[in-house]
Amino acid sequence: MLLSRKYVGVILVVLSLVIVLNPKFPFSRTIRQVVLQGFKPVLVGARMTVNLVKDVRRDIRLNKDLRHENIQIKNELRLLERKIAQLKEYEIENQRLRTLLDLKEDVSYETLPARVIGRDITGASQLIIIDKGVKSGIKEDMPVVSGQGVVGKVIEAGLLSSKVQLLIDKRNRIGGIMQKSRIVGLVEGTGRGFLIINFLPRDEDIYVNDLVLTSGLGGVYEKGLVIGTVKSVYEAKFALYKYAEVIPAVSFNKLEEVLVILKPKHDTL
Repeated sequence: MLLSRKYVGVILVVLSLVIVLNPKFPFSRTIRQVVLQGFKPVLVGARMTVNLVKDVRRDIRLNKDLRHENIQIKNELRLLERKIAQLKEYEIENQRLRTLLDLKEDVSYETLPARVIGRDITGASQLIIIDKGVKSGIKEDMPVVSGQGVVGKVIEAGLLSSKVQLLIDKRNRIGGIMQKSRIVGLVEGTGRGFLIINFLPRDEDIYVNDLVLTSGLGGVYEKGLVIGTVKSVYEAKFALYKYAEVIPAVSFNKLEEVLVILKPKHDTL
């Protein structure tokens, strides 16, 4: 089969280059230089192409390494963020527990720390569930406090857990006394985020921002525990008594740890 013209041309060019570039052939040095000069752009272009291919391959490897390194850095960053969040949580918990420890030292009765493991989310009642029960010495009507103040009282003690009625529950009643005026009243829950202190004498001055403490009356809570702060005072025209709105000292929706007072005041008399 005859070779095509294209292949014949390529073969002739290659042979010509071999003949011209070989110093054994009787061509003058000038002719070889002229030929070399003519093919120089082709050789330079070929070398540039080879170098470009090498650079591209190097850049691809570098880009691949950078992507891998970037993934590693992102993973390490996520790990550090999780560790920072965990350490922050430990710090917050440590602050809460330190506050409870300070309260434990201030309270003259035996106490038991407990964690909140549940709460009534229906809104029908204001209750929490703690992880201590009869097995730990918990009984009904034992007062429950936090580092901020009064939380409520145990209304049902199970073997390993107990229900605590919060201070803001509508069924809750507790004796209170104003720290500044020393006026005694009855603190009642509203089922919402505030309390009412009732039966305050009409002829007595009630001070806004006065601290309301437990009066010790009723035999459940010892005297002097913090209940909250007077926000506003109300007086009906023909009523026999005044009443005041009290903001609780405890953030009930943020409770995580509490102290149960194991020995109520009436057991120590």
